[in-house]
Amino acid sequence: METIEHVIKQPEKRAHKTPLLFQHGAWHGAWCWDLWMDYFASLGYEVHAISLPGHGKSSQNKHINLYTLQNYVDVLAGEIEKVSPKPVVIGHSLGGAILQRYLETHQLPGAVLLTTLPSRGMFPMMVRFMRRHPLYTLIQLMVLDLSFKTPKLTHEAFLNPETEIDVHMFQKRLVRESMGVQRLWFPLAKVNAEKTQVLVVGAENDSIFTVAEQEATAKKYNGKCVIIKNQAHNLMMESAWRETADIINDWLSNDLNLPY
Repeated sequence: METIEHVIKQPEKRAHKTPLLFQHGAWHGAWCWDLWMDYFASLGYEVHAISLPGHGKSSQNKHINLYTLQNYVDVLAGEIEKVSPKPVVIGHSLGGAILQRYLETHQLPGAVLLTTLPSRGMFPMMVRFMRRHPLYTLIQLMVLDLSFKTPKLTHEAFLNPETEIDVHMFQKRLVRESMGVQRLWFPLAKVNAEKTQVLVVGAENDSIFTVAEQEATAKKYNGKCVIIKNQAHNLMMESAWRETADIINDWLSNDLNLPY
């Protein structure tokens, strides 16, 4: 049984009854939400962030490549059950795919898909990546090691060209990801939009998932789509982190009509 990192930040004065829970994407951990944890707590939300097995400060009970998408979904489901009342969940990248799969059989007060793995799956993204980095991709597949080995590749994938983030330190925090999520090559089932409202937030300069993929995902779920200009994949860490957080807060306050 793994020990799952579950970080909780309480507001000084609670202004919102519904908590928020942040689910990171591939290679990351709960640490990637630090800016948003502090900011949303300052807005009066109780905020939670978890790390998947083998990520952040969470343990793992088997080799990372043996973890499947369903394993990750089960972890998210278990941590949601610990939060009362049920939270709005914000999922980034692979975390967005985990959230989409969770919503096939569960209901939430709301869901935010942040530069998410699109509903049609990851095959188009893999083709784009292989075209840009054919040798690197071949080596990864041969040694079954899905990780970012260089700061240059890490920078290209996640961060703005003129980022203020220390790329070397950031790259060192990333961990090996499971090859067992390969089912995501195929489309995800449709979320029941009548039960859970969905907001999709994409990044104009995302090198992993395209704007068109974000828009198509929002359309599939009858959700709203917002694209943040001049930003890369890691919106919650980059220069527009506050702008992006405010867009989400406006949606939470005005579109969901959550109880206070």
